[in-house]
Amino acid sequence: MQHFIINQDLSVDRLHIVDKELLHQMKSVLRFKPGDECRILDGQGTQAEALIEELHQKGATIILKSRKTCEGPRRRVRLYCAVSKKPATFELIVQKATELGVTDLIPLVTERCQVRELRKMDRLQLIIKEACEQSERCFMPRLHEVIKLKELLTTTPKGLLLAGDPWTYDRPLKEVEISQTEDVNLIIGPEGGLTQDELEAIRLAGGTLFLLGKTVLRMETAALAALSVVQFA
Repeated sequence: MQHFIINQDLSVDRLHIVDKELLHQMKSVLRFKPGDECRILDGQGTQAEALIEELHQKGATIILKSRKTCEGPRRRVRLYCAVSKKPATFELIVQKATELGVTDLIPLVTERCQVRELRKMDRLQLIIKEACEQSERCFMPRLHEVIKLKELLTTTPKGLLLAGDPWTYDRPLKEVEISQTEDVNLIIGPEGGLTQDELEAIRLAGGTLFLLGKTVLRMETAALAALSVVQFA
């Protein structure tokens, strides 16, 4: 069943849709028609079974038939990912990390980052929304503002702190004890990796440096592989 995340109050009996992009998707892409069913999410834990009552180019009316509150995540899984040189690389990480169930996405600036800001936050928010719809997530992850690694380590969030590095590591990630109820903070460095000073600072902050395998991975591969281990180990 097709899922839509709509930023409206789902406690009402009917939703009135005027968003042009959403209407185009329903009418022209998905070929919806009155009588078709779908599922509406608010991205904050509420899910509703819905029926298309009216659908035309200028608007749509959707009847909400039943609702339920989804169970929230048992822990926070925060991905602190270095800002990549190519925007497409960071967008891929955001999309796939959302599908893998990350709760927080925090762009990170480290010493070897060639780019130190994100200019298209709205596009990233759209990618997150579409990834949640595709993966049927009830809760949208939070996209944070860009921070520096030093800021992260100064105010280390609670939970397990992990950072990947193929050369200087404490143990393979599969050997790290990861609880399904303890928060996880996962650091992924940029192209070129984290510096030795940064790695030592992470250790001093109580972090564990991990290895994913015998090969050196691209940052997008490392981020998704590490998240998979954290989520499904």
